[in-house]
Amino acid sequence: MQQDTADQTDFPVIRAPQEPKTRRFRTFRVVMALVMREIGSSDSRSSLGFLWSIIDPIATVAILSIVFSLLTKTPRLGTNFQLYYVSGVLGFHIYSHLAGKVAGSIRFSRQLLGFPAVMVLDVLFARFILNYFVSIIVFIILAWGVIYLYDLRVNLDIIRIFEAIIMSGFLAIGIGTFNSVLFIMFPAYDYAWGMLTRPMTIASGVLILIEDLPPWLFNILWWNPAAHIVATMRSGFYPFYDTTWVSPFYVCMIAGVTLVLGLISLQRYVYDALDL
Repeated sequence: MQQDTADQTDFPVIRAPQEPKTRRFRTFRVVMALVMREIGSSDSRSSLGFLWSIIDPIATVAILSIVFSLLTKTPRLGTNFQLYYVSGVLGFHIYSHLAGKVAGSIRFSRQLLGFPAVMVLDVLFARFILNYFVSIIVFIILAWGVIYLYDLRVNLDIIRIFEAIIMSGFLAIGIGTFNSVLFIMFPAYDYAWGMLTRPMTIASGVLILIEDLPPWLFNILWWNPAAHIVATMRSGFYPFYDTTWVSPFYVCMIAGVTLVLGLISLQRYVYDALDL
């Protein structure tokens, strides 16, 4: 009996197979892995590494605000030009910076798309989440820095500021996703888009309020969704600023349409275009 028992224990124990993990948790792990990869590869040539992605926009905006303040002593709103410039450029920076990062996410991670676990949405959301977080940090540091350094008394409208940040992110992921398809299918479009977006800082009302322009020009610039974001953000710093012409619905509509078109195109054409 003892020998039989010993022989039975020599057989390997067959365990029930584990249930496959759901796509939901796998997506979370893949996105986090892509985020960490993005952090590790950002500005690797600099000794500051990922911190440079935060320091660079802060330094750029700070220098430009000082330069423009020398040219324009009295801002259109308030008495401090640095606050006027920062309140306008930050909303536009969140949108433009995010849209550019999302648009280049497919090309940046094209080799990883060959793995079954990595999907197009993982690549898009990983870059969006990381850079959205960085943009918000830049916004907080610059806004608080200007108010603190110049000892300004500002009645902030947190709801309006939060609304502008949400619209910036939504429009950025929509435009960025749509452009990511066009960048792959038409490489020359990348340069054309860069040329078109260079004057957008002025056309969005960062330096000059578009409602101060001639009516015919204002009616044209109204169709620029970034102008609505800039005006919404600025109204959070200047409660008396009249923004009745702003339409959050229009911004969300543009963002939603471009996002849906971009996602549909990516699912149908991205793997063929990348030869994966």
